[in-house]
Amino acid sequence: MELADNSLTWIAKEIAVGRISPSSVVNAYLRRIEKLNPEMGAYVEVFGEAAVRAARVSESKLRSGAPVGLLEGVPIAIKDLLDVEGTATRCGSPMYGDRPVALRNATVIERLQAAGAVILGKAHLVELAYGGWGTNDGLGTPKNPWDMRVHRVAGGSSSGCAVAVACGLAAGAIGTDTGGSVRIPSAFCGLTGLKTTAGRVSRQGLSLLSGTLDTIGPMARTAQDLALLLQVMHGPDSADLLTTHTPAEDFLGTLDDPIVGVRFALIDPGSWGAIQPEVLNAVQHVCQVLSTLGCTRRDELVVPLDLDAGQQASGTIIAREAFLHHGKTLMDASAGGDQAARARVLRGQKIDKAQYVLALHDRARHITQFLPNFESLDILVLPTVGIEAPPLADIDEDDPAPSRFTRFVGYFGLCAIALPAGHTADGLPLSVQLVAGGLQERLLLRLAAAFQAVTEHHNRRPSTDSGPTASGPS
Repeated sequence: MELADNSLTWIAKEIAVGRISPSSVVNAYLRRIEKLNPEMGAYVEVFGEAAVRAARVSESKLRSGAPVGLLEGVPIAIKDLLDVEGTATRCGSPMYGDRPVALRNATVIERLQAAGAVILGKAHLVELAYGGWGTNDGLGTPKNPWDMRVHRVAGGSSSGCAVAVACGLAAGAIGTDTGGSVRIPSAFCGLTGLKTTAGRVSRQGLSLLSGTLDTIGPMARTAQDLALLLQVMHGPDSADLLTTHTPAEDFLGTLDDPIVGVRFALIDPGSWGAIQPEVLNAVQHVCQVLSTLGCTRRDELVVPLDLDAGQQASGTIIAREAFLHHGKTLMDASAGGDQAARARVLRGQKIDKAQYVLALHDRARHITQFLPNFESLDILVLPTVGIEAPPLADIDEDDPAPSRFTRFVGYFGLCAIALPAGHTADGLPLSVQLVAGGLQERLLLRLAAAFQAVTEHHNRRPSTDSGPTASGPS
């Protein structure tokens, strides 16, 4: 196994004890990026020289005995929605091709670098982060590494982040999730991805799609990786008032705490619609493992939820706010770009102020009505996506299938984790989603870590040689 196929946690530990050097790690990733990125399309910009310099700084700290960070020398990919000082944030859009460079880092970038992380580059995305399939007709669509013979979608909008981690072009990645944009690509690419609660991670330096629903979250191979990233990323930030009422927590120290007695139930399967039989099997598998680990299944408390209504309600808010953020620039832009993503933004022009305000009021009312479910439950279980990653040629951009199971989470102010939960007969990843109340990321990470301690799905790797095949555990 190559160095870049290891988990973020393994790399961080090996660097910390001196068994591998930051330079050897970074150079291994840069070599693989040079080899694979032209075909995979994970990165839109690679910070090769800066990454090498950052690795050398980490080495100097390690040699001198100076204090080192939790992520010292660990290579990370950043979705091109977050400001990195000295580079332009182009949001996957050619209409922002002439955007001036950022004069300061986003808070998330500052915290990652303060912890020693090495930023490898900016990862690709759906134009303006508005789409669940992961397509970008304007600047190219990243390729899902689980099938090298057929160009399958990686999921969106954090498509490049998922491809980068899945095929070993980054140890972890930082994406954003408005209606599923961390979880959907994590599901299609066999990763573990965390949708954080609004206010958990600062959005200072983020180019917004939806000010109401946008969140920043980590994507990696394991729950341990996510806990390590979230530990560094989260916490109050005076530059983002939404975070100031959210206290810092210890995600690493509680990762192995017992999960016996955690109560879980399914979102009513009657609301799921048509899904692949293998997806249903994956959900049943996760439920069985959780029960074996001592969690309490509450079948009598199957939670009713109109997933279609949830998609539409959150869609109204997203479209209106997307138009407020990008509409003027889009209407002045040339025709080039991803027309499907741009059409979604332009729908917001038809939503007037009264409709938008009503949508926000309705959301507040629906949150009040939904949250009592967590008085008798701790976790909801359902698919992350109902299908395997489809071929790019088969995509219907008007099909809401990718976000069917994910949109409601942000709408109700919840948090969620996407877990690798098996593979199809053709070797493509399956994913199951655990959903918890707001600010319950610590519980989600504990459950995910316990699940991954007794399963191997997260250890499988795609082969980047040919065909939809996967390697065994590492």
